[in-house]
Amino acid sequence: MKSVRKETVVIFGLSGSGKSFLAKLLSENLGYSWIRSDVIRKEIAGLDPKIRVKEEYQKGLYSPQMTRKVYEEMIKRASNERKEGKNVVIDATFLRRWQRSMVKEVFPQALFVMACAEEEVAIERLKNRKGDVSDADVKIYLKQKEDLEFPFEIDFVAVNTQRSQEDLLAILKKVVEYDLF
Repeated sequence: MKSVRKETVVIFGLSGSGKSFLAKLLSENLGYSWIRSDVIRKEIAGLDPKIRVKEEYQKGLYSPQMTRKVYEEMIKRASNERKEGKNVVIDATFLRRWQRSMVKEVFPQALFVMACAEEEVAIERLKNRKGDVSDADVKIYLKQKEDLEFPFEIDFVAVNTQRSQEDLLAILKKVVEYDLF
């Protein structure tokens, strides 16, 4: 049997679900290039990614127009990384079907991994978040829950992020690699 690694992985889910933690594990332990919407959004706006921006849901930096630009840029960067032979992990909420469809059009074999956590855990993570590039807070999380278009149109693996780092890394290794006969 020959082991093959998925070249393009999409980590998605609500804010506070552990998306970026999973993406970081893939990046640091399995060599994936990490493409993070939070960083790209601020780069496009000419902002230091470490600066917190308080915006209303879907306004200003988080308007639908800016979100489309961010998703287009993520796909572009992922394409460039793949052309260089690198594996990529794309980290964003992907709340809407059109956002997931953008990935499927360019990367039909992409592996989608939905980061999941109990609501109480996600809220606690958001309340205690410090030094992260994400601007999401509990209010944003609750709005995202209302707007999430469940991903019926794609196959995905759900990963409960309320596990140890070691367990999550083992799970990620299993889901990104598969065997060919």
